Amino acid sequence: PWLSMLGTILCIAIMFLIDVVSTFCALVIIFMLYLLVIYRKPNVNWGSSTQAAAYKSALNAAINLEQVGEHVKNYNPQLLVLTGKPLHRPSLLNFANLITKNHSLLIAGHVMEEKLTFKKRQELMTEGKKLMNELKLKSFYTITDGLPIEDGVRTMMQSTGFGKLTPNILMVGYKTTWRSCNSDELKQYYNILHTAFDNRLALTILRLPNGIDCSHLIPDSDTVDPQDLQPGVVSPAAFANSPAAQRLQKGLMPVNSNLDLHGMVPSSGQNTVTAPNPEARQKSTLAATKEFCLFTGKQPAGYIDVWWLYDDGGLTILLPYIISTRSKWSDCQIRVFALATNRASMEEERNNMITLLEKLRINYVTLTMVTVKDKPQEATIQMHRALIDTVLEDQETDTFVSESERIQLEEKTNRQLRLRELLLQYSKNASLIVLSMPIPRKGIVSAQLYMSWLEMLTKDMPPFLLVRGNQTS
Repeated sequence: PWLSMLGTILCIAIMFLIDVVSTFCALVIIFMLYLLVIYRKPNVNWGSSTQAAAYKSALNAAINLEQVGEHVKNYNPQLLVLTGKPLHRPSLLNFANLITKNHSLLIAGHVMEEKLTFKKRQELMTEGKKLMNELKLKSFYTITDGLPIEDGVRTMMQSTGFGKLTPNILMVGYKTTWRSCNSDELKQYYNILHTAFDNRLALTILRLPNGIDCSHLIPDSDTVDPQDLQPGVVSPAAFANSPAAQRLQKGLMPVNSNLDLHGMVPSSGQNTVTAPNPEARQKSTLAATKEFCLFTGKQPAGYIDVWWLYDDGGLTILLPYIISTRSKWSDCQIRVFALATNRASMEEERNNMITLLEKLRINYVTLTMVTVKDKPQEATIQMHRALIDTVLEDQETDTFVSESERIQLEEKTNRQLRLRELLLQYSKNASLIVLSMPIPRKGIVSAQLYMSWLEMLTKDMPPFLLVRGNQTS
């Protein structure tokens, strides 16, 4: 660049030596044309050597990264987030961005059973990228189509990314409709969790008090006659009277966070109003979506409670630590809760945990040792029993909870119930709860029973993140 600048200066100097007036007029014309281009800002890709150099630099960096061995000092949480249509689950994306922001890889994954045409696929990709820019997320968006949900997610886990830039953590939303959905849908969700473990991915499940799916608030252009609106224009009065706006005013959010990756379609009875133009539609729904974009504003002073119950490689403590370093969460302090083997050795285990946290350089305010060997209260047991009573011995599905299974796994169930009581006792008012996720043994624990465990742990709680590492992260 310096040599080019020197050549430019010499050329201009020679031009002035040849003819001062002509040179001055030429420079004025060039300068005016430059100002005109800057003012009009045409949407044109002029191309540049800098862009070509950026590609070459990124390619060389990715190739060189392949030669770098894995080590705790260069570990980065790289997330594959099953968002479906990104506009439907912005809170899930924003939370993932808290972890990866400016430091590691974030990929939003969308699995569709429908086989897409090239044009439709490009439209969805463009819409997704625009949303990422609107929400100021540094992430990628990828679509897998033409496969059943379970197979599509498996394909996405195995093929997304390249080299060292591949996801090592799968993040999904909690399935709030596990009791009412059909058995095949529940089995898909349950098998996706196992697929993550089979592919040596860490797994995280996010549950929010009001759910993460706001697809009911997002109008779908397919439900509107294009003649109802002028092209690219949304009527403010019409939108104010729409069901979506009324739900926003009431502060209510319909919840169907059930990993419906191919998106939700409003019923024909809904008077949704939107523009046929995709760009105008995106702008019209962005304001509504931001109401549910949690984790973007400054968090008031509070606590991030970390329930580090199992040795999963340390991911359970790493993720909340990363979140606590973000400027918007800097006022939230970490409280650590660890599992003691028995009451007799509780003090010794506490000292060992203090030593470990100091070695990891984790800043925390309190460390509490708990035990889950005590029997849960009868009210808690009855609450859980009510959850699974509707599916006990339901022989029409293969996801039922048999009486023999309930008795066989009663001890493990009681641990989760006792843990719920401890969560209510210590963490009811926390800003965020991060807890080590129990792993179900395939073929031993049914999908219904496992989901009942997660329901008891997360029901009526603050924002809740279930985490299970892959033993190496």
